[in-house]
Amino acid sequence: MKIGILGSSFNPPHNGHLKISKQAIKIFKLDEVWWMITKQNPLKDTNDYLPFEERIEKINSLIDTQKIKIVHFEDKVQSTYLIDNIKYINQEFSNDSFIFLMGSDSFCEMNKWKNYDEIMHKIPIVIFNRQSSETEVFKLEIAKRYEKFRLNMDTKENIYKKIPSWIFIDDFSENVSSSQLRSN
Repeated sequence: MKIGILGSSFNPPHNGHLKISKQAIKIFKLDEVWWMITKQNPLKDTNDYLPFEERIEKINSLIDTQKIKIVHFEDKVQSTYLIDNIKYINQEFSNDSFIFLMGSDSFCEMNKWKNYDEIMHKIPIVIFNRQSSETEVFKLEIAKRYEKFRLNMDTKENIYKKIPSWIFIDDFSENVSSSQLRSN
């Protein structure tokens, strides 16, 4: 199967998560998108979190397609870090092909993630334009370092064939964020 992984705290989940998932299904002909929920983002304050079960309930009420599934591996992996969860997924689901889905706002902070270079070498990345421009994204140190691995829409099928690889989906615009929703 071809599976997209959208990792987030989903605090709370919103239509932007749904829009990224549906567009990824369409563009990359995905069989499923896994919403990989984290109990705690290591870079965020725990005081801002809705209870885990409440976030799961909100996800269930938002999802409107059988192609989107909720997954949670942190208890098995005993880690909240993406790299540890990706290693587990690659080991446990070795017959499937995975891509990691993220908004450009997350990509702009990826250099703060544990072992972010290793992530780039473990799973192809699809970045959806959110609150950044293509120019801003391509100025990032990580984008410069991995420039030769960047695909475009004409070569998007290669995303399953080589790692590292990444693609920027510019014709996507969704500015809603969980942080904005919490502050409202």
